[in-house]
Amino acid sequence: MEDIEICERIPASVKPSTRLSYRSIDEELVGFDIEAEIIIEKLVRGTREMDVISIVGMAGLGKTSLAYKVYNNCSITIHFDVRVWCTVSQTYNKRNLLLGILRQIMGDKSDNVDYPADELRRHLMGRRYLVVLDDIWEPEAWDDLGLCFPCRENGSRIMVTTRNEELARKRDASFWLEVAYDTSSYALEEIMKMIQSSYDVLAHDLKSCLLYMGLFPKGYQIPVSDLLNCWIAEEFVQTPMICLIDLVGRNLVVISKRRATGEMKCCIVPDQVREFCLRKIKEEKFMQLIVPHNPSKQRLCMYIHDTMTSDFKEFIAHPKFSIFNSKNLFPLLNKFRLIRVLHLLDIYLDNSWAASFQSLTHLRFLAIFVKVFDFKWVSHLLHLQTLRVRSSYIMISPAIWKMKKLRHVDINDFPITWEDDERVNFEESTDIVLDKLKTLGMCYMSVADMTPKFWEKFPNLQVLRLHINEFGEVPNYSGCFDFPSTLKVLSLSDIFLTDEIVSSIAKLVYLETLKLSEIYFTGEKIWDLNDNQFYGLKVLKLHHVFMTRWICSDESFPLLEKLVIKSCSKLEEIPFSFADIMSLQLIKLIDCSDSIIHSAVKIKEDIQELVGVDYLNLHILKN
Repeated sequence: MEDIEICERIPASVKPSTRLSYRSIDEELVGFDIEAEIIIEKLVRGTREMDVISIVGMAGLGKTSLAYKVYNNCSITIHFDVRVWCTVSQTYNKRNLLLGILRQIMGDKSDNVDYPADELRRHLMGRRYLVVLDDIWEPEAWDDLGLCFPCRENGSRIMVTTRNEELARKRDASFWLEVAYDTSSYALEEIMKMIQSSYDVLAHDLKSCLLYMGLFPKGYQIPVSDLLNCWIAEEFVQTPMICLIDLVGRNLVVISKRRATGEMKCCIVPDQVREFCLRKIKEEKFMQLIVPHNPSKQRLCMYIHDTMTSDFKEFIAHPKFSIFNSKNLFPLLNKFRLIRVLHLLDIYLDNSWAASFQSLTHLRFLAIFVKVFDFKWVSHLLHLQTLRVRSSYIMISPAIWKMKKLRHVDINDFPITWEDDERVNFEESTDIVLDKLKTLGMCYMSVADMTPKFWEKFPNLQVLRLHINEFGEVPNYSGCFDFPSTLKVLSLSDIFLTDEIVSSIAKLVYLETLKLSEIYFTGEKIWDLNDNQFYGLKVLKLHHVFMTRWICSDESFPLLEKLVIKSCSKLEEIPFSFADIMSLQLIKLIDCSDSIIHSAVKIKEDIQELVGVDYLNLHILKN
């Protein structure tokens, strides 16, 4: 560590804006520009020894937002091999925190780690890392976690946000920056008044949507797709995306991640806004609705997540907190018979779960993690809109096709199989049409089942994740089959990519995103697209596509904006015709060969030479 200590106080002139200026974390946050530059300089150009940077200040003054701004700066993302964000909070579990950090580095492989501290040190050893420890309260938390980060002279950094000034001064931080203009409780109350004035002018449905977001854990990145579906399930709104855009525009919600298409992927509620929401929830008894003339009936919103705090355990039952666990969760559900949203993906349910769900007939949103799942067990949930299942064994049943209010079906392995005359009866039935269904997958289907009559049952399907598991006797099946014509997003995995499949995809006039994963070719491993044009495609993602050559022209993808290639080990290069696609904005390469990287660099140079402007972003990541 450096021996110097630098303490800088942000002057009153840059205190938090009365407009709560928190924009998308991917964009530039308003304010703190100078302070962000100072911290970035310390992170990137400081000592080669592992160093600690601290951001100190009272609740609600923007410590986390400033840290986010730094964390997502392009200079930081390029400089560090590994970046990890960890929210600590006042009460924490060391093992869960370490597993959360490992999950960001290792993905699902971290689930079976016995000694996370040792595994974390092993994965960080020799790599230049940035670890953000957000909202540390006690010195003991730093003592627990600090030893897990290897000290090597490669410029690694730890950035800490805390309310505890002494922790920042005495825990080996060479630089700490104090975010403060008034440490009195009066200042926080003034912030609450600002938020109250913004809240007062919201429409009633927007107020419900915002308060609902206060139930998520501090700093939790809320998946936008889940959030919108929950709002619909709770019957707050019918046009949830418009409401979210409105809340973002009012600086009450921050967009933390975007998809390759630019769409919102995750969002967070700023700390001070969340604090306001928690107060309002208590004041207005937001979590409990008494049915008129029948006080015995009540409906409670319920969101279960493994990072949920127990702030409102009188309203929220979490098996990992308070007195509840996964075994006595089910008797508890009998008290919540009017519940509409149940998120249990983080809890492995035993075989008794099916009987416990029989009384929850008002469910609109169900996400569960079970060993065996039979559609018969939920077929009585006729109001269900979103069904998410993680399971080792799925038992199909025609009953699913009677759940006419389904909007989103997300199942890890969803076999569409038929017995006897089931498929004929399904296709010929005039009563079965799931006109609300927009998302379906991951489906396992045979070519014989991919008929126009089958897809006609889903007239508004937009997102399909599909595995074609049968091509007849040989993999290069040459028969005809169809995809639903309404698709905007198509994901295909673990298949042989034939000319017929490619031709069928090219006919999808509304298709904007195509994802190909674990893709094989027969004969020569060449993907020749000169005879096909994907007119509306904006995003193309290739993961483990086992081709050696890729042939296409600038007319193959006339509107392509983003190309993502991951672990395509056999591919020699990206076609240089991509330099002629004027709409191309990004090429992202993950675990790709030097030859692919070289071709991407050449495309970027060609574009700059042709048009005189370097507008193509090139991101290269290697594990």
